[in-house]
Amino acid sequence: MKRTGLALVSLLAAAVLVASPALAARKGAHRAAVPCSKIKEAIAAGKTADDVAKEMNVSAARVKSCTAAPSKSGGKKAAAKKAG
Repeated sequence: MKRTGLALVSLLAAAVLVASPALAARKGAHRAAVPCSKIKEAIAAGKTADDVAKEMNVSAARVKSCTAAPSKSGGKKAAAKKAG
């Protein structure tokens, strides 16, 4: 009886280990990112930011970051160059 229970538990543990990567991929955890160039093209074609976010399955923050004007300071890299 103990051998049967041990075999059943081992089989269940193996099934969980094998199925976990497949389930993670199904949920879309490792989705390929949409390049900013495609987002900018869609905005230039006259679509709204909300439409682009829904159609391309990206967040509104991603659309905003791709379409926002670059900062005048140049960000952290430019500040590091000026300092050094």
